[in-house]
This record gives sequence, structure tokens and C-alpha cells, in this order.
Amino acid sequence: MIAPRYAHFEQVVSAVLLAGMAVVILLATASFLIGLWPFLRAGTLVLDYASFQTLFDRALAALIAIELAHSIHQAVRGHHGLVQVRTVVIIGLLAVVRKFVLLEVETADGILITGLGIALLALGIVYALTHWIEDRMRLRSRDNRSVEDVTKEATAEAESLPPDTTLPRRAAAE
Repeated sequence: MIAPRYAHFEQVVSAVLLAGMAVVILLATASFLIGLWPFLRAGTLVLDYASFQTLFDRALAALIAIELAHSIHQAVRGHHGLVQVRTVVIIGLLAVVRKFVLLEVETADGILITGLGIALLALGIVYALTHWIEDRMRLRSRDNRSVEDVTKEATAEAESLPPDTTLPRRAAAE
């Protein structure tokens, strides 16, 4: 009795969060466009580093918000497992990249830069592992096909061959 109620509660909360994330995405996108507008209006394509940092920060903030909304949407739809892990890892990668963009290298501590580099490497490894595991699962499920499925595929493939295709024949002596 509690499980269905909690599932409904979780879906309601997720829907509210998703609506809130939609507003955050719109605000982040508007902030990016407002920051970009003066450069577009002036017709200049040259950005100073501070302007670049600001625009890139706003763009990455919008991307992070989109990925977070995607994660919430996956939870509402009941997608769990590697799909959600990969989405969370992508959010982490974007957050670390955003931190690198905002980092003032001249004043940054070496330990902070090293830590961010290690975090980026670790998240990249986890991201690659999720793809590797997913590929292995896909191969395993493909290999567990029934004999009937394999026979149907082979028949369909043979029927798709041009009529003049001949298959090699065994010698009569065999």
C-alpha cells in the first residue's frame, strides 16, 4: 500500500522539479542570449577573455540545467540504472569543465587544478565504463536469441540475395 503511494508522490515531486528546471533552462538561455547580444549588435567576433568566460559559463549553466532536467525526466519515466548513471556523470563532467572555464589560472592553487583534473579523469573513466558495460549487455542479449530468431534472420537474409547469386556447392566426392 505504501509503495504505490510513494511512487505517486515521487512522480508528483519529479514533475514539479521538472517544471522548475524548465524555468531555470529558459532563464539560463536568456542570460546567455542577453550576454551575447552586445557582440552580435556591434558586429564584432572578437571576445576578450572575461567576456568569453561569462558567455561560456552561461552556456554551460544552460547545458547542465538541460541534463539535470533530462535526469529528472528519466526518473519520472522509470528509467533507472546505467542510463541515469551516465546522465549524472555527464552533469559532473559539465560542472568540472565549467569550473575550469571560470578558473583564474594565475591565482588558482595547484592542488585545486590537480583535483579538478583527477575528477575529470575519473568521470571520464566512469562514462567510458558505462558505455562498455552497456555494449556488453547488448551483445549478451543479442547472443541469447532463440534458434527460431536466428533461423528467421538467416532466411530473411537469404531471401534478400539477388536471384543470380549462387552459393558454393560441396564437391560430390565429399
